[in-house]
Amino acid sequence: MTDKVIVEFEGDGSGVEELSWGQHEIWSVMQRTGSSLPIGSVRALPPGQTAAEVAAGLRFVMGRHQSLRTKLRFGLNGQVQQVVHARGEITLEVVDAGDADPGETAAAVAAGYEARKFDYEHEWPLRMAVITHRGTATHVAEAICHLALDAFGLAVLHDDFDRRNDRTGPVTAVQPLEQARRQRGPGARRAHDASMRHFERLAALVPDRVFSDSADPRKPRFWQVTCESQAGYQAAMVLAARLGLSTSPVLLAAFAVALTPLTVLESGQPVVVQLVVSNRFRPGFAGSVSQVAQSAPCLIEAAGAPFAEVAVRTWKSALLAYKHAYYDPAGKDEVTERIAAERGAEPDLSVFFNDRRVRGRELADAVSGNGDDAPGGLPPRPDELARTTLTWGEPYDVPEQKVFLSIVDMPGTLCCELRADTHFVTPADMAGLLRRIESVLVDAALREGDGADGGTGAVAATGAVR
Repeated sequence: MTDKVIVEFEGDGSGVEELSWGQHEIWSVMQRTGSSLPIGSVRALPPGQTAAEVAAGLRFVMGRHQSLRTKLRFGLNGQVQQVVHARGEITLEVVDAGDADPGETAAAVAAGYEARKFDYEHEWPLRMAVITHRGTATHVAEAICHLALDAFGLAVLHDDFDRRNDRTGPVTAVQPLEQARRQRGPGARRAHDASMRHFERLAALVPDRVFSDSADPRKPRFWQVTCESQAGYQAAMVLAARLGLSTSPVLLAAFAVALTPLTVLESGQPVVVQLVVSNRFRPGFAGSVSQVAQSAPCLIEAAGAPFAEVAVRTWKSALLAYKHAYYDPAGKDEVTERIAAERGAEPDLSVFFNDRRVRGRELADAVSGNGDDAPGGLPPRPDELARTTLTWGEPYDVPEQKVFLSIVDMPGTLCCELRADTHFVTPADMAGLLRRIESVLVDAALREGDGADGGTGAVAATGAVR
């Protein structure tokens, strides 16, 4: 049984602005795929919660964060604007699990929310339900349009919801309307120009074709597989501690090494991976419930060197990508079109890496040697290798990149979600790629002395890739 509760809200800030750069970039992906790219989640509530308390939490976050009070306006010339409202009302669904498991009920509700495209002009970008069982609220199920926030923004939102009684002051982080205004200023334009120079330099090194045609194209065309590896997790921690890095560049380096055999790159030619960068290290963005992530190319020289050296190279290249992932996407499109006109074809920038971990990565980096009381990781055991699993998702025909690797937040386990175009990478090659990532990490971790003299002497900034 499902009831509906109307929750009224109001908050500071309203108006009409163009999309911020982060919104602009994700909006182009949403348009290409025909999807709202919703971020769904299911969260268990503390014992004793009531549906009324969940409604109070929903009212609080809707009023507090402009991104949740935003709808889109479409102009006749194709212009898209964000419209932030000062007040409104939203529906909270109250779903009684009955005799079913409330966690399973919550998962089903969240999946239903994710399956429906958002109505950008008329619907708030948040759908939420509270699940009850025998009169007690047990779970919250939700889906949020990706235009409203990214993974770090979701973590901030959940923290505000849970700690709403402590959040008595105003929001100090830069919200979407102010982001859009600032991005027209001289400081943002200088950052954009520097990012475009970096992009053009790296794009010149990228061939028109990274993969050959697949020998096993499938229909539906795009496949997804998830690898869960305790051995890979342990190995990444050992290597991060040994090299004085965070785990993120270690995993990126292993991805580049494992990917190289699938490409048509010439011997010694670097791999260029598009990093999804959180931009949360920029002033005012750390606590913002908004979409500020953007992508930037990262050049990795992955061949002909010990893994320790590749990892350090990757770390240095990733820092450049972090620095140059703040730009006007329209300007990047112009640069890409100019390069394509000069070369007769676009550079093939179809390989992506997105470290989506938030709390899980913080824990991994603490244990690996980058926390205040870090003891360092232990090498993987043979029985951990035997427990590695591959799980295939349902194939689909929504347009995707040729290869997109995400590191998923699962503390204690390296969880890699790989999506690929089978017209270029076969399902067998997808499985092989994930297994090679694990073996690259494990082999390097077990090799005594690997990286003993190759540490950076500094810890890479965590929370940079998202």
